[in-house]
Amino acid sequence: MRRPLLAVLLLALLLRLIFSIGVMRSVLHILPENEITDGYNQIAENLHSGHGYREFVNHPPTLQRPPGYPVFLFLLFHGFGVHYLWVQVVQAALGILGCWLLYLLGRWVLSERLGIAAALLYAIYPNSIEYAARLYAENLYFPLFLVFAYFLCRASIRASIGEGLLAGAFWGLGLLTRGTLAALPAALPVGLILSAAHRRTAGRWLRWTIPAALAAILVLAPWTARNARLTGRFVPVSAWGWAPFYHGIQCSKRMLCWDDLRRVDKETEMKRYQIVVDRLYGGDRTKAYASALEYVRHEDVARDLVLAEIRHDPLGFAARAALGIPFAWFQTLGPRLRILSLVLHLPLMILFVMGVRRMARFHPEAFTRALPALVLILFVNLFQAVVFPHVRYMSPAIALSFLFAGLPLVDFAERHGR
Repeated sequence: MRRPLLAVLLLALLLRLIFSIGVMRSVLHILPENEITDGYNQIAENLHSGHGYREFVNHPPTLQRPPGYPVFLFLLFHGFGVHYLWVQVVQAALGILGCWLLYLLGRWVLSERLGIAAALLYAIYPNSIEYAARLYAENLYFPLFLVFAYFLCRASIRASIGEGLLAGAFWGLGLLTRGTLAALPAALPVGLILSAAHRRTAGRWLRWTIPAALAAILVLAPWTARNARLTGRFVPVSAWGWAPFYHGIQCSKRMLCWDDLRRVDKETEMKRYQIVVDRLYGGDRTKAYASALEYVRHEDVARDLVLAEIRHDPLGFAARAALGIPFAWFQTLGPRLRILSLVLHLPLMILFVMGVRRMARFHPEAFTRALPALVLILFVNLFQAVVFPHVRYMSPAIALSFLFAGLPLVDFAERHGR
């Protein structure tokens, strides 16, 4: 299996380099540093220039972006200078890492063939290829999410303290990159139920979850202490969670209308900020970023807006969340790209469902090993359906779903003697 794996890894690298350098730079003349993204590169450039962890030089140190991806960019700038071509090259290489992790996971769950199939699906996954050309935190979050899933599956089966520690450490690193899994402890009761269903004692399950929690706390502690020093408040990762939740609610109201959600998102951003300025500063925008504490106060206002929306129409909120479960697999802000995304992701959804059913029916031991990965996929799907149905935020879980989606491909190849 060495040659097929090497071929898949090389394919992953070439596709990402061709798209980043050959298409984006040479044909479309789109440079990542000129795009409006999430401000991670501005933070990294300010760190590199000695201005500290802030998005704008005249603003206080920011709490609105977790440090994982900006620090990753800073390290690249430190090693290669502020050259975004090297960022794209390294991000393309991270595609190899993602393929390798899916190979390891598939091989451990069932077979090398499943590992190759899962890695191949990731190698050619268009979203991952596109993201490698852009300044998206997902480039770092993909491998962190997959390595967390790998150790989560192993630790849950083997009840290994060491693997529990590794799972917790990578969970913490993932939170420092993107906060999607912050609510994962809410799934602990599900883990206890599954442990009982598979005749494992709660003590055996807690044997690895407690070390995992301690490892995650140790990883998060320095950044949490930094935030507490700046604001005097407990902010584990960032003060940017309720605001995108509010944006997601407004966008989800227009899902079935197939609107241009870029306009909805922009209007929501302007409306939310105006409410913040009016409510906290009496309309005086000059006070909005007087200190780092203001980021936390902005987040408090966003939380109130979200809770008000839910109280105003709880049934509508629940209905939109249910609708968001399938929409999270393909939803984009632009309506034309949304059609293309649907065409791409609908077959992947079907393969995923087929793979889950086939693994549960024909490979029950493998299904038991893969069950934590399945719970993780469903958790992210439900979380994004509630908070902000969007394929970019769902894409790490979609990548993990290739662990199941690869099984029908393996079965097809075996039936045809390949």
